[in-house]
Amino acid sequence: MKKYNLLFLLFFAIANQALGQGILKEIKNSYLDQLSQGQIFLKVNAAHFENGYGRNLVNPSTNEVLNNISVGYIFHDALTLGVSSANSHVDIREYGVEPVHNGITLYSRNIFLEYSIFSANRFDSVDVLNSYPILRNIYFSISRPFGKIRVHNFSENQSIRIGFGLRYKIFKRFNADINYNRLLDAEINEGHSKGILSLGFGIILF
Repeated sequence: MKKYNLLFLLFFAIANQALGQGILKEIKNSYLDQLSQGQIFLKVNAAHFENGYGRNLVNPSTNEVLNNISVGYIFHDALTLGVSSANSHVDIREYGVEPVHNGITLYSRNIFLEYSIFSANRFDSVDVLNSYPILRNIYFSISRPFGKIRVHNFSENQSIRIGFGLRYKIFKRFNADINYNRLLDAEINEGHSKGILSLGFGIILF
């Protein structure tokens, strides 16, 4: 048995020496070089319109703005991966009592992913996208919270939010952003999806 183990280790060492440089080079060409072509952006949400609760303007003079910041990395103008400081909430709903809006704060951070739905070349022949190029900036979003605020029984997966958005370049590195997202599992909030329409502004840092 030891003999076969030694042969296996020898074979592995030879294969690793022969293929290692090629594999590393392929990884560099396929992934690392692509990463270097991306962009880092910073976004701040300025206003929220939550279903049933109207408008909420973010106050720049308080810590509220710190809970509305997103930082992300854009891959080839199509896929964005980042972290936001948005808190996750549920309402307190008890029988015979008016619901307390955002009565429980669950998590303090979110990992998010955005994908530009119509960015691929296969959509170049779609007439409506050519007539209204702004539609190419529509993206699908999904976010999963982390950083538990207090003791509770709601998991991160129960608090996942999904939605759609539109990011539009105003000039140079400055973008306007509008997005709508809601709870994927409304049961966490007694059937209320807590849909939120957010208006924000972003800047490409580099």
